[in-house]
Amino acid sequence: MNLTEQEKNKYEQVWSHDAYRKFSPGVFAIEQLPIRQLFNGCSTVLDVGCGSGKAAKRLIQMGYRVSGFDIATNCLDSDLVDAGFKLYQGCVWEDLYEVPNHHVVFCTDVMEHIPTDKVQDSLVAMRTVCDHGVFFGIALFADGFGPKLLGTPLHLTVRPSNWWLSEIEKAGFVIPYFTVDYRGAGWFYCFAM
Repeated sequence: MNLTEQEKNKYEQVWSHDAYRKFSPGVFAIEQLPIRQLFNGCSTVLDVGCGSGKAAKRLIQMGYRVSGFDIATNCLDSDLVDAGFKLYQGCVWEDLYEVPNHHVVFCTDVMEHIPTDKVQDSLVAMRTVCDHGVFFGIALFADGFGPKLLGTPLHLTVRPSNWWLSEIEKAGFVIPYFTVDYRGAGWFYCFAM
């Protein structure tokens, strides 16, 4: 089994647990950060690593046309599946290039899950499929779900915010906005163009 198959298998296992479906840091980011200002003039959003789709639902409520992308085929909540929500399935560093461009990419609680040696490939893929920019929300801490549910961590790249800034810039982005939320274990948020 190659790395992509291992990751797909891992996330299909984790999305089968109801406890994992309750957590949505993307919704928090949408409600607490200046998403409308950052997405100014944009109408289409690709939620990369959309998971259950809770953040996508919130963006749809705000008037955006949203599609999702995830490695797991069983991640979406049933109401989005029933509504015909467009989910592109695949691996960020391999398959994202096949997705049509959107104005913006929304990517929260994803990059820390990417193996460190695939971070640059994933960042470049996101830059390729967006016309305006990418919003990132990245956890700066080790996860509790993976060890508890699967016996293995889900957060594979736990690095400080300055490391993420450097990696994002190395991928060819300019970063007009970023903030670090130190409540709890810490989250790094940025908009990259």
